[in-house]
Amino acid sequence: MNWRRISSHRLVSQWTGKSWRSMHSPTLFRMARALQENPKHWPDGAILLDDKVALHSIRALRSKWRVSSATLEHHDHGAGSRVKHGSGQTNRAVSHLARHVLTQESDAEAMARWLRSLHTHGKVLELGTSLGLTAMHFVRSGWDVETWEGCPNTMAWARSGWQSLGVEGCVRSRVGTFQSMLEALDENACWDVVFLDGHHEGQATRHLVDALAPRVRQALVVDDIAWSDGMHEAWMAVQDSKDWRVSVVWRGRGILLKAPHMAKQRVCLA
Repeated sequence: MNWRRISSHRLVSQWTGKSWRSMHSPTLFRMARALQENPKHWPDGAILLDDKVALHSIRALRSKWRVSSATLEHHDHGAGSRVKHGSGQTNRAVSHLARHVLTQESDAEAMARWLRSLHTHGKVLELGTSLGLTAMHFVRSGWDVETWEGCPNTMAWARSGWQSLGVEGCVRSRVGTFQSMLEALDENACWDVVFLDGHHEGQATRHLVDALAPRVRQALVVDDIAWSDGMHEAWMAVQDSKDWRVSVVWRGRGILLKAPHMAKQRVCLA
């Protein structure tokens, strides 16, 4: 594992990355303030809608699933979870997914704040629904949420969670391979922000980033860029595309910004 990949890992970048205070660009300064966790420094507009009850409900659901005895017959079209299983295993414990696969609570909340800091309302697409908790946080931001998942059983579980919290009608969800759903899109389909967190394989990631670029207005987020050598190589490659002016590493994720007003640059945030 090379140093660049190590430095992109979420446990390392928080120590090696730059503080929000050192960002000179107004765009990056605002972004970094929204992503850091001290409410005192959140920018105007990043405060989420006043729904502490909803946030408590999401946290309670996560806690419930972490000790669930349920299992799902999982169909994985990607490179597998962050914690690898033996070959051929299809039954996945919900508790395992909740503990080891879901986006961490603090990260999901930070990304929802970031969306809110960009605009009070927008369109976000998530590729890789998993159990649906990240989508719930995005709903809290006030944005229109669409999410895609390759496994029908996993999506069914996510929908049951949305229904239990009364937000099922706030999320547009689709099941299938990412490639098939991309090919079926209307030519005018686009989103302000896209989160790619469902196919942890280098070549597939590069293909998806390139295919989605014309449909993204502002930013595309690639999760788990340090998950494997192939994923990190893909991340290093997509940064060079003319589609993106700025790339940001944050907690093991790569954020690609269109930002036509900014100089070409690469940044690592703490």
